[in-house]
Amino acid sequence: MKNHGLVLFLLFGTCVFGPIAASGLVLAQDKGNAAGDAGSALERNRARWEHLSPAEREALRERWQRFQQLSPQERNELTDAYRHFLALPPDEQARIRQNFEAWRDLPPEQRQRIQQRFDQLKRLPPEQRRELLKQSPRFNHLSPNDQQRLLNRLDRPRRR
Repeated sequence: MKNHGLVLFLLFGTCVFGPIAASGLVLAQDKGNAAGDAGSALERNRARWEHLSPAEREALRERWQRFQQLSPQERNELTDAYRHFLALPPDEQARIRQNFEAWRDLPPEQRQRIQQRFDQLKRLPPEQRRELLKQSPRFNHLSPNDQQRLLNRLDRPRRR
């Protein structure tokens, strides 16, 4: 695997696909393009890799293989989404991580039920969907920003 491949491998395995302990990985170009920065980022990531357990390494390998099976467009979208995530303020990144962890900790059956309800909601016409959401106490307890974020997400096609 090439050096940039290792960086991406660790990056996507830890920050996008799952919660392996080595948080805070970044692409070298995200912190600057100087050759020294790229080398030091690679060394930091290599050191993190060495500290992972065999099970964590295997989980990352599997996630990397799944990433490699994505179409080039899907890989680019995922990379862009991660770069967007890195550009967010720390409090927003923390909120996203907390939501991800809460989702991950749900039993699979509950995640499936939630996803099915979300998919049903997405199939409704936009006006009917908005009206239904406005009647929901949970939706009304969200901040206006979070309400808009949810509505925007419902308007996007689902990625698998």
